[in-house]
Parts: sequence; C-alpha cells; structure tokens
Amino acid sequence: MKLNKILILAAMTCLPLQQAFSAQIENVSVQVVDVNGGTSQILLDKMSGSMQVVADQLFLDKDADKVAAAGEDYKRLLTEIGDRVFTGYELSGVRLQPGAQTDIVLYARPWNRIISQPLVDLQFSGVEPQTAELLQQRIPSLKRELEQAISGASEDAGDWAGGVLRKMARQQVEERLPEFKAAVDVVQDKQSTVVQVVIYPVGQLVSNIKYELRSEAIPNILLMELKYKYLAECDKLRGLPVAYVQAHKEELEQILMDKLLAEQAVQNFRLQPSVRLTPGANLGVNIMINSDDYKLWFEGYGDVGRDKDNLSGKAHIGKFISPQDEAFGEAEVILDDVQWRFGAGYARYWGKSVWSYMRRMPVGDNDYRLEYNLSPKWRLRAEHFSGDDRNEFGVRYRIHEFLSAEYVYGGDEFYLRIIGNL
Repeated sequence: MKLNKILILAAMTCLPLQQAFSAQIENVSVQVVDVNGGTSQILLDKMSGSMQVVADQLFLDKDADKVAAAGEDYKRLLTEIGDRVFTGYELSGVRLQPGAQTDIVLYARPWNRIISQPLVDLQFSGVEPQTAELLQQRIPSLKRELEQAISGASEDAGDWAGGVLRKMARQQVEERLPEFKAAVDVVQDKQSTVVQVVIYPVGQLVSNIKYELRSEAIPNILLMELKYKYLAECDKLRGLPVAYVQAHKEELEQILMDKLLAEQAVQNFRLQPSVRLTPGANLGVNIMINSDDYKLWFEGYGDVGRDKDNLSGKAHIGKFISPQDEAFGEAEVILDDVQWRFGAGYARYWGKSVWSYMRRMPVGDNDYRLEYNLSPKWRLRAEHFSGDDRNEFGVRYRIHEFLSAEYVYGGDEFYLRIIGNL
C-alpha cells in the first residue's frame, strides 16, 4: 500500500514535468516534391511558398506533441488544401515531422499530360527588327530560362505558372532593359504550349531622325551612296526610348562606326569616320568623314549685290604633312572674263581655327587667311590680299552639305555669297 502511494505520487509529479518540457513549434519548413521529377525547381518553389503560408497558420506556436498525435488529420487537411491550391497537380503523400522545427514534405504529381516542348515567342514591339536583335542581346538567356521553367510542368498548371514566368521576365527586363516593360501570356492548345513574351518601350520615344553625313576631306557628291545607306541604318533607331539612347549613346555610336569602317570606300580612300548622336525625340545623328592624308573640295560662288567678279569657282587639293599641317594647291576661275588663278600654300590647324598662307599666280600676290569654326554650321573668315591691299571678312552658314551662304564685307562693299559645295 505504501509503495502504491509512492508510485501515485511520482506519477502526479511527473505529469506537469512532461507538460513543461513539451516542444512548441517555432518554425515550419515546407517542401513540395514532384514524384515524376519533371517540374522545374522554380515552379516547385512557388508551390512550396503557397503552402508555406498555410502551414505557418496551422502549426506555428502549436504544441508539437498534440500535432503529432493528430498527425493523420493534419496530413489529410494538407492534402485537401494542396489539391485545391496546386491546379494541375494532385498530392500523393505528405510527410509531417513535428518539433520545434517542423518539416513538411508534400509529394505531388501532374494530373494529365506534361509540357514537353514549350515554344517561347519573344517579340519587341515598336522597334525595327534589326534594333530588336540588338536589344535581345541584352537578355540572351531569357528564352532559355522561361523554357526551362515551364518544361515538365502539368499542362493544366498554365494559369498560375504564367504568373511565375511573368515575374521572371519582368525582373530580367527591369534589370537589363529598364527603359522597357514585358508582358507574358501562356497559351495552351491541343498541340503545344506557347509562351508569348512582348517587350515594349516606355517613356518618351525617338519619333524623328535629324541625320547628316558629310565630309570636309573629299567632295560630298562621292559619298551619296553611303549617305542614303546610312540614312536607312539610322532610321532603325526610330521607336527607341530616348532614355535608352542616352544610356547607350557610346555603344550605338560605336555600332555605326564599326559599320562605316567596314565600308569598301572608307577603306580604299583611308577615310576616318566619326559619329555623334544627340539624344532626344528628334534624334540627331551627325556623321563626319575625314582623312588624315588629304583634303579635297570644289566650290562654286554666286555673289549677290556685287558689281563685278560675281561668278567664280575654286578647287582645293591638299596633303597633310602632319596632323596639324597641310600643304595645298588651289585653282580659281573668274567666269565674268574667264580669268584663271593658281596658288600654292600652307595651312596650320589648331582647335577650331585654321591659319593659311598662299602665293597666288599670275597676279603675284600673297593671300593670308584666318578661319574659325563657331559650330558645325557657322564659320568666321578674315582674309588679306596683298596685291590690292584689301581685307575681306565673312560669316558663313552651312545650309546643308551641298549649299552654304556667306555674308561678306570686302573692301568697301557688302554682299551675299551663295556657295555650292560638291
């Protein structure tokens, strides 16, 4: 009897101790496994994340022993919830390991057929096809990653799997093409699964191209074929976001530069092209074709408001003996009475300025000239002719590569000179 009392007392003492040491669930881990092994990990992670929310609500702060005691009921409940959440899949089993760290493994398998050869149709909206190829180089792995993500998934899981693909596409486009947005749609037919991805520009777009290709090294008429060819090249930039052009200005300039350097005419004449883009809705594209070896130009002059010598022409042939020094010859004809004048001289280039000296024949005088380029279109000129001790000053504006106008003060008269450039 005394022994029985001792056992009863010990049992009563141990009961609260057992309750005191019972584990409380502090963390829950959920993992979904495809028993067929075909579903991508990114979709399985999405499924696991969906059930993680449910598991946290069911088990956190619960008594682990009580959860273990009702384990079969909890497994049935998780199975019912999973069958509703995982469209296209059914749960074939649940493994529940209660404890302070509770681990749950859900075994799923597709209902019917799985996606074996998905087609990812990636398109760029609003830009030229050649520009789309350039943009696609910035997201080279997107198509492959989308294919891998949806391959092996249940065909019936297209709706919620499409949300995963949309997030993947948008994140990658936002990171690598922030001036664009992505729209993703998953289309299922009897034959295949098609993932349609449309990437479209946002913000202010390039709507017009202000294009110019010219040379001060050779006659511009020799560049007409290049001029029209690269007008079409520059038109491919139409539709791009202005922000994209600003961010990738140097790269776009280099692409045009590389194409120009590969031109046969540029290589044959040892020309040196340069490209300058001015980003904006009206995108400025300025291409200059220069030479380190020579300088050739032909000009015709028509003077309005001058009494004599108002029709003339001049040819200039120069050879650079250093990057800043040019030796040249000029031939000039005055059409009023068909007078020919020839000269040989030297020019020195520094910055935007050019100083030159020329000895003219047969008049036998000296010509001193100073020119300053205010901008690509505006030029100032000061010139002194020793023969008649005359000074001439001019302000020249280039209308385009074949036509300029210069307002001239020469001696005691003002006149307007129309200049045709070949």
